This record gives sequence, C-alpha cells and structure tokens, in this order.
Amino acid sequence: MSIRDIVVVDDQPSVCREVTAFLKDSYVVHAFTSGGEALEYLSGNPTDMILLDYDMPGMTGYEVLMNIRLNKHTTKIPVIFLTGETNERMREEMVARGATDYLCKPVTSNELQHCLNKHLL
Repeated sequence: MSIRDIVVVDDQPSVCREVTAFLKDSYVVHAFTSGGEALEYLSGNPTDMILLDYDMPGMTGYEVLMNIRLNKHTTKIPVIFLTGETNERMREEMVARGATDYLCKPVTSNELQHCLNKHLL
C-alpha cells in the first residue's frame, strides 16, 4: 500500500505543526494556513484526505468545502472538519452539506487516527 497524502488547513500555524507532527510518520502531509492556499494546491495535486478548520479569516472552512465539492477533481475527497466549533447543529449542517466527518478540537491522537482509519479507503 502506498503512503497516503493528507492536506491540513488551519489558520493557526501551531495546529498545522501539531497535526503534521502526529501524522508525518504514516502520511505525506501538506499543511496550509488559508483556504485559498489549500485550494490552489488541490487544483494540481491529488490528495487522499483533507482536514479542515471551520473558522478561518478570508475564506471559511465551509467556503473551502463548497469549492472542493463543486470541483470535479476534488469532489470525492473525504473532508473532515477539525475545528473548535463545538455546536452540534453546526456539525449536522456541515455533514449535511458535504463534510465526511466532524471532529472538535482539542482532538486526541487516538480520535484522529480512528477517524482517518474509518474514512481512508
């Protein structure tokens, strides 16, 4: 089995570093601090999973998700929200609008690994 690529999008560099540190031994990780940077990368690079923050300046995670779902090259990529937004209604809405799953920060390494295992086919 080949090593999987994961894109992490969070406006907090510390979160990008933390998630990258956890995943780097098992995955190729590409971290971005803005939705625009991530979408630019995704336009020319395939990936297996996207971990996406919701509350970001400039372009929200929801707007990034909509761009991903509307692009024929990225529409099938699993997108997991990894966010501080703990509102259950928000979780239901994002999943209904195309998110694959929704994890609330702070997330443990076990929770994250379980979610990745569940959604990486």
